[in-house]
Amino acid sequence: MPFVRLIIALCWALSLTALALTSTSAAHGHQGLQGGWAIDDSGHVNFVHSVTSELPYMQQAGAGAIRINFRLGACFSTWTAPGCSTADGANALAVYDTVVNTALSPPYDLQVIGLISNESWNGSQAQWTANNAENTSRSGDNTYIQNFATNAAGVLASHFAGRITTWEVWNEPNAWTSNPSPTVFTGGTFIYPSNFAWLLKRSYAAIKSAEPGTSSTVISGGLFGHDAGGAAMPATTVTGSPTTVVKHGNVASPTRAPGGTTATCTSSVPSGADYLCNTYTSGRKNAGWKAGAYPLDRVGQHLYIDQSGTTSSSKISAYLQDVRNAYVAFEGSSTAKRTELTEFGWVANPSSATFSADAANQASNVTTAYTTFHSTPYVARADYFVAQDVPEGNVFYGLVEGDGTTYKPAFQSYVSAAAY
Repeated sequence: MPFVRLIIALCWALSLTALALTSTSAAHGHQGLQGGWAIDDSGHVNFVHSVTSELPYMQQAGAGAIRINFRLGACFSTWTAPGCSTADGANALAVYDTVVNTALSPPYDLQVIGLISNESWNGSQAQWTANNAENTSRSGDNTYIQNFATNAAGVLASHFAGRITTWEVWNEPNAWTSNPSPTVFTGGTFIYPSNFAWLLKRSYAAIKSAEPGTSSTVISGGLFGHDAGGAAMPATTVTGSPTTVVKHGNVASPTRAPGGTTATCTSSVPSGADYLCNTYTSGRKNAGWKAGAYPLDRVGQHLYIDQSGTTSSSKISAYLQDVRNAYVAFEGSSTAKRTELTEFGWVANPSSATFSADAANQASNVTTAYTTFHSTPYVARADYFVAQDVPEGNVFYGLVEGDGTTYKPAFQSYVSAAAY
């Protein structure tokens, strides 16, 4: 079997190389991919499974955009202060310049989607959820959110103005791992809707100030969507070891949007729509959000469904429409705002006994997903997670295996979708 698999892998590699040389890449910025870390905890940009090492795969796949998580890591305390000794006195902005400029330049020519996450400004979940209106009498604003907007969102948008014009604020704000009582959620990257409303308001203002006019696009952090019961996802323990946790994204939702509208605001699947509804509601009540001037240009959405089999266009559409209904309830049916799938993916672990079936399902699901996205007019872009497996991080959603020489069948699915 190993010999047969080697022959199949060589055939895939040869055919994909030929295809990469003859096919036309996706329109600039249309379809995205995500890589591994842009920098490691020592401040390096060139290492195994780094973003820069995966750029050739993205080019071969025909990607038009790359989503980069702007993480400080262990080397940097802020974006402007000098980092650890291996960074040779450079600050984090200077190190990320190398990654961004490489991605933007030939032969890659990728549009960069900048993710400003909890890793972009140091703090704990207790700090970013402080003063939440769901469990206190306060509004949801706090010191972490203020510093995040000023020292992360504002600094990054200003430094990369003209090079990065699309910013995603936070990653999976509704994703939690524990719900000890009805209104208490912990774990993951969960931030209460009242906190998230303030985070969007302050970060949106900081980004727009750095890039005036309509030149910048702000995406609200991708809402975590999954099947009933949650989804098993890769995570890192406090000791730095990879593990797997079950994440959830559903929270209690108001039944009706405020402000005199008669539109219902409910969720029929665990798509994150209930959380989005709560964010709009709290934004209007606690953070001064005004109709017609809500602090987001697109709505981010993540899909991790049907991980053990094949998905369907009807199921994907149900998740898309669920989130769409939530923001249309507040924005109105004529809204120009659209959804961006900043993450979606399926696992195919080469070391698994079911790898052949999983790899076939992954390829089928990528095709089904992009076919659905292409036919959904309110989907602005879809960014697959990820280009290559990162075994040391327990990440096996890649189109390319961790060895860098073996292409999964899903790679061809992505290439076909990118050239549509």
